[in-house]
Amino acid sequence: MATGIIADNHKFLIILKAYVKDFARLHRIDIFQLGITETVFIFNRIIIMIHRLLLCFTLALIPLISSAQKRVEVKDPEIKFSYLLPDGWEVKDDGYTYEIHTLEIKDAYVSITYVENAKGSDFVESLGEKPSFDEDFDFELRYVLADEHSNLKLLEQGKTVIDDAPARWVRFQSGAKGDKIGIFYMYQKLNQTFKITGVAPEKDFEKFHATISSILKSLLSEKV
Repeated sequence: MATGIIADNHKFLIILKAYVKDFARLHRIDIFQLGITETVFIFNRIIIMIHRLLLCFTLALIPLISSAQKRVEVKDPEIKFSYLLPDGWEVKDDGYTYEIHTLEIKDAYVSITYVENAKGSDFVESLGEKPSFDEDFDFELRYVLADEHSNLKLLEQGKTVIDDAPARWVRFQSGAKGDKIGIFYMYQKLNQTFKITGVAPEKDFEKFHATISSILKSLLSEKV
């Protein structure tokens, strides 16, 4: 990236030098015999040109900045999934918990888990009929989320699509003082149930939510 910037700076100086020469030739000006008025006029025109070139230079850098995101892949014997890790975020995986953290927002994290769906003889028939996805989701809200997040209060729910699969989500409030906002997503794909939870301090949640949304949009999963 540094080499590209140096090359662009070199191009910028060449363009600027050519512009000064062309301007002087167009107006039949001897650049070595100018009065104060002419010099100021040309200087102002050059400043305008610099601003335009800097704007083009900045726009050219945007794709390079965006490409700083790294695609992270998580692989198991049966499936693998990947996502774009935002710049400045890091993965913490101890084998039991998979979380993504950022130093920019204290106490903010995104956790990703998935479990294989019970089917056939794996399902205990004594429990009755196999629960639907909506029933599984409601169970997560009532028992799992309530156990993992103190003073849980559900704020709103909705539906969306993640990795081409229908998903449900819920936004919630938690914490001893109710000062944390979280969002929980759940969807099924490749005979797996994916559960994604993001939590951040209430004052930082909107910024945090934009980041977690970008992660969800980049999620891809497939059979190994």
